[in-house]
Amino acid sequence: MTILVTGAGGFSGRHLIRYLAESSSAEIHCTSLTARAEKNWFACDLTKKKATAALIEQITPRQIYHLAGVNSGDYHTDYRVNVLGTYNILESLAKTRSKCRILVVGSSAEYGFVAEEDNPVREDHPLTPMSVYGLTKVYQTYLMKCYCALHNMDIVMARPFNLLGKSMSGKLFVGRVYEQVEAYRVGRISKVVVGNLQHRRDYIPVEEAVRHYALIMQRGKAGEVYNVGSGVSISIRDLLQRILQENGLSMEVVEERASTGATKFDIKDLVADVAKLRALAND
Repeated sequence: MTILVTGAGGFSGRHLIRYLAESSSAEIHCTSLTARAEKNWFACDLTKKKATAALIEQITPRQIYHLAGVNSGDYHTDYRVNVLGTYNILESLAKTRSKCRILVVGSSAEYGFVAEEDNPVREDHPLTPMSVYGLTKVYQTYLMKCYCALHNMDIVMARPFNLLGKSMSGKLFVGRVYEQVEAYRVGRISKVVVGNLQHRRDYIPVEEAVRHYALIMQRGKAGEVYNVGSGVSISIRDLLQRILQENGLSMEVVEERASTGATKFDIKDLVADVAKLRALAND
């Protein structure tokens, strides 16, 4: 079987490729914006319709893990990569009537504001995104549903909550903390600066998340969305302390600065309802 992983050079992509290589005998093909001197690695701009169609025609995958995405905060950038890139993949497969199963990776940012009493959040919770990134991920969800309905395509969606691991983007809390910890250890900074530590979030190690992606790919029902999370939330303070302890540091190196961005839509707690995911594992 041939598998294509988009966004293969990214944080989740690297872990997924490693897991697939260790757990199956499938032939894995990878794509990212830039080429690499590695077997079955292709450079492709998925926002280009012809380039995407040519890549899929060349590889003829039986499964596609669509991880390529961006969280830039700019609508046009996020739309082109997250929405247009997904559309080009689905449209190419629809036109060729390819018997290919696709896993699209969404985001808990699609839920937007969630009241504390609405936790844990189920997949059928209303989607009210409060960011450009979350909005474009909602578009992805409806692209999946549209192509399943119109073309009877075999598409499933993983909707991850917060991922945890080293080498994450510095735009995310965990990534920023790891970057600052390293800078502190080598003497480039004197404090690890953070914002509000009172909120609670559902974090899942990236190694576990990609195993769930594979499970959803193998057993998920076409057209369905599956939350990927731990099912419990942890305070940002406790998470920070855990990361510091891993690196032999304490909260004494931390400088907490009050956040000025709180609004009436400030989300104090967010945790995934993972009953659907657990049901897949028990099938």
